[in-house]
Amino acid sequence: MKVFITLIISFLSINVHAQTMREVLPVMPDSICRLLTHNNLLDFPDYLDTQMKAEVRNRLGGNSEMQTLTEDYSLIRVSESSTLQLKLLPLSKKKIICAVYTYFINDSTADSQIRFYDLKWQPLLADKYINVKREPNTLVQATLSSSDTDVKLRTVSPFGITSIDDNTHVSDHPSVVIAHWNGKRFK
Repeated sequence: MKVFITLIISFLSINVHAQTMREVLPVMPDSICRLLTHNNLLDFPDYLDTQMKAEVRNRLGGNSEMQTLTEDYSLIRVSESSTLQLKLLPLSKKKIICAVYTYFINDSTADSQIRFYDLKWQPLLADKYINVKREPNTLVQATLSSSDTDVKLRTVSPFGITSIDDNTHVSDHPSVVIAHWNGKRFK
């Protein structure tokens, strides 16, 4: 009997840590993404399962679409000018959620906010998991990877100027950095 109880407890503890994006999305609080309702989050995977376009009406009457859903990643076009990417990241014997909110100014310029949550959607300190340097007059666009645990950080200036060297030469080339998740933070 003790062996049976031990097996059940072991199985339950494994399932607690085996969260998938399908399990995390339905419990996301409305405060995380105010345009999406609880029903929207429930409908997205159902539409994808039936090979339909995963598009719903959001709170403002616009269309929101889940474009990608994997075991540990989700990409949602929340509005015409914003997206929400979610990635489950391994952290010791548990997982955390990395959320990237991106707001598009035009086709080539966007700004992102990176936030972290535990599996109960309690906020975590972002500085503990990533260091994003924001220079004056620049925007940082973050893109999570659906296939691995990398994040691409693209720094641009909406005015076309990202830096001025010692010879006062103006550079308008965006800077791109790929940060790798090492199990504790992005490096």
